Amino acid sequence: MKKKRESRSVVGVGTETGGYLLISDSSPKGWKRAGPFLKGESINSISFDSKNDIFYAASLTEGVFTSKDSGKTWRPSSRGLHVRKVWTVEVDPNKPANLYAGTHYGHLFRSRDGGESWSEVAGLHGAPKRNEWGVDWAFGTTGLCIHTIRIGSTDSNRIYIVASGNGTYRTDDGGEKWKLLQNGVLDYCPVGGNENAPNIPKNDRVAEMQKHLQQVHVCTHKLALSRKNPGVLYQQNHCGVYLSNDAGERWEDRSPAPAVRHGFAISMVEDGTPSVYVIPAYQGECKKHNSCVQGQLAVFRTTDGGQRWEKLTKGLPKNVHTCVLRDGMAADTMDPAGLYFGTTTGEVYRSEDGGDSWSTMLRGVGRVQGVSAFSL
Repeated sequence: MKKKRESRSVVGVGTETGGYLLISDSSPKGWKRAGPFLKGESINSISFDSKNDIFYAASLTEGVFTSKDSGKTWRPSSRGLHVRKVWTVEVDPNKPANLYAGTHYGHLFRSRDGGESWSEVAGLHGAPKRNEWGVDWAFGTTGLCIHTIRIGSTDSNRIYIVASGNGTYRTDDGGEKWKLLQNGVLDYCPVGGNENAPNIPKNDRVAEMQKHLQQVHVCTHKLALSRKNPGVLYQQNHCGVYLSNDAGERWEDRSPAPAVRHGFAISMVEDGTPSVYVIPAYQGECKKHNSCVQGQLAVFRTTDGGQRWEKLTKGLPKNVHTCVLRDGMAADTMDPAGLYFGTTTGEVYRSEDGGDSWSTMLRGVGRVQGVSAFSL
């Protein structure tokens, strides 16, 4: 259910040196900052159980942390996690005590008691092409991991995950069996849509890295799942933006222009006309890889399923060398929705008009690895 804008929003920000909570209030500035907390921890994402007012922080160093007092205190919640490099924690919207954690090395864990204990989802070991995971992503900046988890809004047994370097998977039975969802997605893509990329010299690691960027195995960077229409999915991957209307069975290319196909973050807003947002990143020479396209920080929006895209730059800087990572953008459930994203240079931006204009709400916090948004 959408909540009116007079309700409160909370924005979770994970950085490589700790986390923050930005809480909307009635003060002149409109937002109150809590943090940094978990100082020294590399926090990739923050999740929230709105029913029980519990925050979860996914740490890339020490597993999962839990807070029951709006971020004032945190305690470890990693019993049973034999891999402590955690990329994401997802709260089951239907049963909030059920959590899933995606970790490095391609492991998926489940908790049925709000993070008090964890056990591995063993069914994932039999997933299609499991033995290939990571082979084509040897040069990736993250390595092999489960970095995205999405749970059906009405069916807790339907779960989507993204395995870095190998694409999107779905289970319909709570994790016993998994299906790889690649039908319609390119197997490789040229840099920036350039089909005539120059040949790269052999026997040189930098040259091999360049080649990897020019023709890369399909890699889903982020997945957006509709809460109103559970069969509707969007993904931003290395080769572009794709839409599925049948729970991932088949994908259609709905990318912006070739030069801005590549990016990491994607977010969906469903107040009124459904809108999808992406933030492109340049893909090409190593020295420019993952910087903003042409130096302009820009958000692209579509309101018609990717048939047309608008470039949104009002309030965003030019001539910058920064990037938004896969977990770096989110929307709350207000009406109208608030949009938020963070950059690798330590800024967090927000928009309350559907992306038409942006303002800075946080700066100087180090590389932002994850941004999440919740409504209270």
